[in-house]
Amino acid sequence: MIGAYWLQHHYSGRIYAKSDHWFGVINLLFLLAIVVIPYPIRVWCFHLGTGFESAASVTLVAGLALTACTWMAKWFYAMPGRRLMDERLAPDFLQQMTRRYGVATLLQIAAIPVVIAASRIGVAIALLCVAFFLLPQPTPRYKPREEPSEAEKLNK
Repeated sequence: MIGAYWLQHHYSGRIYAKSDHWFGVINLLFLLAIVVIPYPIRVWCFHLGTGFESAASVTLVAGLALTACTWMAKWFYAMPGRRLMDERLAPDFLQQMTRRYGVATLLQIAAIPVVIAASRIGVAIALLCVAFFLLPQPTPRYKPREEPSEAEKLNK
C-alpha cells in the first residue's frame, strides 16, 4: 500500500512546479494517513476469517478512503488557476489526471458501504483502487512548444 502511494507521490513531482505553506500542511495530513495505513492492514490480516473480519474490513477500507481523500485534497488545492501546477502542462492532461484520481477516490469512498454489506467485496474494491496506481501512469503532456528541456526532465 505504502509503495503504491510512494510511486504516485514521486510521479506527482513531475506535475507540481512549486509549493506553499498550506500545500505542505495538506501533504502532512496525507503523510499522516500513510503512516496510519499499516495498522488497519494488520488488524484486517489478523482478523481475516474470524468473527471480527467484518469490523476489521470496515477499518481497513475507511483508512484507505481517508488516504485517498487526503491525496485529492492536495490535488484540488494545487489545481485552482494551476496554483502549484507546472503551467506548461496541457489542460487535457490535467483533466485526465483529475478524472483518474477522482474516480479512484470516489470508488474508495463507495467501498465503505459495500464493505459493510459484503466485507470481502468492499476490501477488494479498495485494494484494486490502490493497485491501479502501481501501473505506469500517463506521461505528462505539455502545451505545444512548451515541453521541458532534457535537463529539466532529468531533475524531476
